[in-house]
Amino acid sequence: MIEKYKLILGECEDVLKKASTASIDLIITDVPYGIEYKSHRQGRSGHSGFDIKTDRKDYFEGINNDDEVPTQWLKEAYRLLKENSAMYIFIHWSTWGELKTAVLKAGFNVKNMIVMNKSNHGMGDLQGDYAPKHELVMFCTKGRHILNKPNGRPKNVIDVPIKFSGAIRLHPNEKPLSWIEPFILESSKEGDLILDPFMGSGATGKASLKLSRRFVGIDNDEKHFKTAEDSIKKYE
Repeated sequence: MIEKYKLILGECEDVLKKASTASIDLIITDVPYGIEYKSHRQGRSGHSGFDIKTDRKDYFEGINNDDEVPTQWLKEAYRLLKENSAMYIFIHWSTWGELKTAVLKAGFNVKNMIVMNKSNHGMGDLQGDYAPKHELVMFCTKGRHILNKPNGRPKNVIDVPIKFSGAIRLHPNEKPLSWIEPFILESSKEGDLILDPFMGSGATGKASLKLSRRFVGIDNDEKHFKTAEDSIKKYE
């Protein structure tokens, strides 16, 4: 029995194979998007004077296994998730189709595309493309999942803030807790066990503990794992 949380350094497919069937109440994860993302635009924070280009060069390194969307873990995720429960996966628009095919093959239902409408846009091709201002979340279920509706029926477009300064971020792809909390409130109850197989900065873990849920996080990047571990401890 996991009292509060458990963090595991390793490949999620290997770790999930050892876990008990129907032991997870909710999955929320931010998988590598398969676009080989690297941050290039963050510089000095005017508030902290922290120059991440000099002091945090690892911030600009690629994300582990970001050359393709990971899908092998989905079969085990389906086995571990309880019947009539939900899974939320952050994903890039360009690899949505690939992930959806794999999710359906694993046995999940794809219920909806949730659009996270960000408070500021990114860069991209400044001359030849529209400014990117959203990210997507794939809302999936195993069986018939009923939402809690704490604030009425939720919409599939959610206005969300972004973290502007790289000096504050713990991870190049870190999501604010406010992006994750709505899914926890809609699809779990206090004391439930939430899994994030691609833990990254530990945002799902922090949001879970903040909302009185239990958490299991897995990551294969030793450097980011330690950062997540240190930050999650503050929510004990």
